[in-house]
Parts: sequence; structure tokens; C-alpha cells
Amino acid sequence: MIAIWDNRYSVGHARVDAEHRQVISLLNEIDVARSVGAPPVVVEMALETLLRTIVAHFARDEVPQGDHMAIIASARRLLDGWRGGKPEALERRALVNLARRWIGHMGRREASLPSQRMVG
Repeated sequence: MIAIWDNRYSVGHARVDAEHRQVISLLNEIDVARSVGAPPVVVEMALETLLRTIVAHFARDEVPQGDHMAIIASARRLLDGWRGGKPEALERRALVNLARRWIGHMGRREASLPSQRMVG
């Protein structure tokens, strides 16, 4: 397990919380797939979904935040490394570091947004 959802991470907005949980779930899925030697296509699909989910989550921002761009870049490096035939790109440490960044992000900006910005 890379990370476990905790209700303390909740920002009180169902869609945003669901996206946050989904990224944590995908990181865990990738960790399990990597550790059990899942077929490369399964790992690649999970990495693609992770990147798409993170990009979509941050796409609502009017102004990209530096930490958001760093999180996207980290997810992209994982996928590119895997596609480039570098299984070491998916070392557990890399997944844990991305999870730490993600958990650090959760609620930092969304919680401070006015409620009408959160509708959608």
C-alpha cells in the first residue's frame, strides 16, 4: 500500500474528494501491479489513467500552480520511464514520493476556494 485515504484529507466537495481518492487508489494499483509482475500493458494502462486523472483534476485551475505542474511532471516521468523500458522508473520510492506530493496537495488549494468555484 502506497497510501490510504483518510477522511482528514476531505475538502468537503464530493467530486474533488473522489478525484483525490482515485489518484491514491491508482498509485496503490500500480504498486501492486509492479510488485506482482503484472503484464507491462496492465501497468502502462494504469500509469496512463493516473496521468489523465491528475491532468484532468488540475485542468479546472484558472492559473496553473507550480506544485500542480510538478505533480503532473512526476506522473509523466513514471509513464515515460515505463514506456522507455526502464522498469526502475517505477521503484516503490518513486510512487511514494508522488503520493506524498499528492497528499500534500490535497485540500491545500481546493479548501480555500469559494464554494461557487467548487460547483460543477
